[in-house]
Amino acid sequence: MNQHYKRIAQELRGLKNKAGLVDPAAAVDWARAHPKSQLHKELTWDDSVAAERYRIWQVRSLISVHIVDVQGDREFISLSIDRHQFGGYREATEVLSNRTMLIIMYNDCLDELARLQRRFSALPELAPVWAAVGKLTKKKLPPVRAAARLRGRAEQPRAGAP
Repeated sequence: MNQHYKRIAQELRGLKNKAGLVDPAAAVDWARAHPKSQLHKELTWDDSVAAERYRIWQVRSLISVHIVDVQGDREFISLSIDRHQFGGYREATEVLSNRTMLIIMYNDCLDELARLQRRFSALPELAPVWAAVGKLTKKKLPPVRAAARLRGRAEQPRAGAP
């Protein structure tokens, strides 16, 4: 970890409250009051830019919460190939019916499981889960141009889209 990131981590750790929590709102207030801090430099202080980013985050939340089937499962998902710029969401049925996208989804899942394993590896009760995950292997994608075609399609507006 480079010095820049270490400094941000140090500043954030220094903001723990009496309960041992870092309150994000309090961290923003602290950064606002300390314009020379690394944390201040990492935040977007242009309100119009910050507001636009927040609205995008809100729509992402709305997609994941409101576009669900009767069981409450998401009907749209985000694949790693769609996150190279601002991201986007695909209908799950489209992903499940396309072998290349299905492989990408499977590999994304393995990556997410690896992140979860790193996060929760201290819990011995999950050892059987991690052992099972360890038996899974990444699947090979079809030729690169197929994934590139998918990525290009993701950037095209859908018919009827506003």
